[in-house]
Amino acid sequence: MHDGCEVIDADGHVMEPPDLWDRYIDREFYGVRPRVGADVQDNGMVVFGNVMSRTGLLAPGEDYDIESYRRVAVGDWAERYRREWELGFPPSSYLEAMDAEGIDRMVLYPSRGLFAASVEYLDGAYSGAICRAYNRWLGDFCSATADRLIGVALGALHDPAVAVDEARYAVEQLGHRGIMVRPNPYAGRNLEDRAYDDFYAQVAALNVPLATHEGSGVRMPEYGDRHVSRLAQHAMCHPMEQMGAVYSFTAGGVMARHPDLRVAILEAGGGWLPYWLHRLDEHVEWLGEIPQEGGDLEMSPSDYFRRQGWINCEPDEPNLQGIVDYLGADRLLWASDFPHPDAKYPGAVESLFSKAQLSKEDLAAYAGANARALYQLPG
Repeated sequence: MHDGCEVIDADGHVMEPPDLWDRYIDREFYGVRPRVGADVQDNGMVVFGNVMSRTGLLAPGEDYDIESYRRVAVGDWAERYRREWELGFPPSSYLEAMDAEGIDRMVLYPSRGLFAASVEYLDGAYSGAICRAYNRWLGDFCSATADRLIGVALGALHDPAVAVDEARYAVEQLGHRGIMVRPNPYAGRNLEDRAYDDFYAQVAALNVPLATHEGSGVRMPEYGDRHVSRLAQHAMCHPMEQMGAVYSFTAGGVMARHPDLRVAILEAGGGWLPYWLHRLDEHVEWLGEIPQEGGDLEMSPSDYFRRQGWINCEPDEPNLQGIVDYLGADRLLWASDFPHPDAKYPGAVESLFSKAQLSKEDLAAYAGANARALYQLPG
């Protein structure tokens, strides 16, 4: 608790061990498992011959100062997390960091897992096996933490039927509190594709949220790919991919077809959302009567989001109060991004309460109550 507020980190990250897929993948896929070097300390891996991530992998003959990139982009990451690195980021190190920060509960998303099934065209059974291995490992990781570390399962949509089975297994057998997919196209399909309707219906029936989370440098179409600059790639891909996801869920008809589906938009800021929903509203007013354009919609995109959507915002965003005024205070989530290089750690909770200029009631909702409602966490 902080000043009487429960603090729930809606989007922290595990740091998966290099041998996760060696130990947890089904035997039939062992020979094609994602490969991670034993000394790799970033998201580098090989997935079915695809080198991850594409960051800094330029065309032949082009020069890139990779050492300067690492020095600036990673900075003092190793020093800030020295103890966690030395221990290998076990659950106990998370609990220690949470106690030091004042975080009551942390909801956990992947790091390497963001890349592990992130090739646009993969065999569905194979991508499902990659996800299942991660989800089994995550179940073990969270199993002895008295519900302070909350697992969100990894999903992939290469084969929607496989995704349905994995969602059911991850929630009913492993106890995970949500399902994550990437916002990028799988097998040429965007998130509004009706091929995913059974998957969305299953997630809603399981009473867990569906979260979308981006991570640049994968082998899927990404905004920012037209630029070589890492600055451009990373700055663009997170909000722009999530803008596409918001279109799919609202104007694209997913929320209309699945009114019980809760959706979280993560790690892209939120200042763009009022503008984007307003623009989608105007386009639905203009084109929505055309069956192929808005045939599923009975409300405006912004009203669908207010009913079923949540978004992770930064405490120091320049229009945080405006987002509250537009959406309602119950739609905002706070997250630390622990333990990634750009996380404000140490001092994440201090930054939350010093920089978020909200009323006491709205701050309490933002700090934890909204995440408790989204993930249906016990009080």
